[in-house]
Amino acid sequence: MDYIAIIHKDPDSDFGVSFPDFPGCITAGRTLDEAKEMAREALSGHIALMREAVRPYQNRPPSIR
Repeated sequence: MDYIAIIHKDPDSDFGVSFPDFPGCITAGRTLDEAKEMAREALSGHIALMREAVRPYQNRPPSIR
């Protein structure tokens, strides 16, 4: 699946990367290629952690009140 990444660079700074669909998922790299690679790693890790956080709730039976 593809997601939008925003790459930005200010003078005298590294390339920053953020993902609008994943608040808090940010990274940076000294070169554009490094920033892209770091972005792949950051997004992959972020999604993996999100899946782990949901997994305990998927295995619980629904509660009836």
